Amino acid sequence: MASVRCVDGALGFTGTIEGMAAVGTGDRQIPVQGNNLRNIIEGADLVMSHILHFYHLAALDYINTTNTPVDGQAPWSPKDNTADMIAGTLATALVLQYVTALDIRREAHRMGAYVSGKQPCTPALIPGGVTKTVPAGSTAAADMTTILTGIRSFIDNTYIPTVVVAAKALSGSLLVGSDAQGVGRGCKKYLAYGTFPTSSGTQVLTGGFANCTAAAVSAWTVAPLNPAFIEEHVTYSYYDPGTLNIYDKLHPSVGMTKPLFGKAGAYSWLKAPRYQTAAGSANTHVCEVGPLARMIVNTLAGVEPWASTVTNFITSTLGLPLTTGLANLPSVLGRHAARALECKGIADTMPSWIAALGTTTATGQSYKHRNIPTVSSTGYGLTEAPRGALGHWIRVDGSKVSNYQAVVPTTWNASPKDSYGQNGTIEQAIMGTALTDDATGRTKIGRIIRSFDPCIACAVHIVSGDKKTISKFEVIPNGFSSCK
Repeated sequence: MASVRCVDGALGFTGTIEGMAAVGTGDRQIPVQGNNLRNIIEGADLVMSHILHFYHLAALDYINTTNTPVDGQAPWSPKDNTADMIAGTLATALVLQYVTALDIRREAHRMGAYVSGKQPCTPALIPGGVTKTVPAGSTAAADMTTILTGIRSFIDNTYIPTVVVAAKALSGSLLVGSDAQGVGRGCKKYLAYGTFPTSSGTQVLTGGFANCTAAAVSAWTVAPLNPAFIEEHVTYSYYDPGTLNIYDKLHPSVGMTKPLFGKAGAYSWLKAPRYQTAAGSANTHVCEVGPLARMIVNTLAGVEPWASTVTNFITSTLGLPLTTGLANLPSVLGRHAARALECKGIADTMPSWIAALGTTTATGQSYKHRNIPTVSSTGYGLTEAPRGALGHWIRVDGSKVSNYQAVVPTTWNASPKDSYGQNGTIEQAIMGTALTDDATGRTKIGRIIRSFDPCIACAVHIVSGDKKTISKFEVIPNGFSSCK
């Protein structure tokens, strides 16, 4: 969904077209009805995406399916079993949840499609609002409420409890311990743009920058988001840095993307986004984005219901001291827990958005036309995709797009080293973890990387000149005969 969300996010998902209002676009805010519809559409997709990630993308790393109903069936494989995997009766229960979750994902998409036309690639989200309306006499609100009730029941009674079971079963290797033990802590700096705007101008999930590198949780800090601090480095990316590196460390609004495959020292098609709070390497921050970043930023900022939700989960559900739980949120299991808590929080908020559809008439305005600028103008849109902070920057000259730059969540998390030699977020998370060519080694690395829910297809696109050639790449670690 990130690629779909990108298109809308570029021109005002947050309700603004910064810098364009003065050249004929009119009201910077989308209509109230349109905002409610957008929140429902995006909320339905976020809920679907988080359930998808836990059950259908990550579960393979945690369940030994031997002697379960799917024993030996794809995508499960006995050769990938490890000693710390959940097995036996509990594994059978989790496999059944895996199947049930497929239906819940479908229901989430069905709910969103009532007001989007179709999910996940909805055509209804465009600059200015939502082109779909809720006609008089529609049963959409009642139908969505019924569907949402079933989804919330699954989250409360199945998803959340299962995350707790997994945390208790695997906390010895994936939650507690020093950074050197390969728990996937990462950079411990977090960035969020915020999303789900309200009619009062606030956000259900607020944005900010959190620095959690201090040993003591009491010394962790959070600051408001400043979009001007975002920049992209290309020293280790396959992009032309320009004469005297003029294309390096640029703000995305003036960014340049000129492929230069084979560039000396480069090893990634991703740029390296960074958050620079002041000049110099010491103030250039490698940041993690995504559900964990959003939960930490909102908890440290005291934003409700998130601060209470995280606190209660740690102290009541897990039975841990608050400082201990917070200190271990930067971890593999911490990311899964944050994703589950966010899924529940948004699902619990959605009834108010659905109910709000009735506060405006059935013909309430959901879309406001935006005029295309006829003179030079720039704009940007910031939002949160399920995977994390998403930003698009645009320049229009003579009614034509002259420059367009996107920085997607996986670019933040899976970036290469920056121009100061600082490793990217996922790189830092796996550093110090032993890589062995067996099930244990592969699973450990897989658990760490998949906890970020990376989507390389959303982060980089390569199109050949003939538009037909497809290249295949195989990464083989030194000394290994294959990489599976």
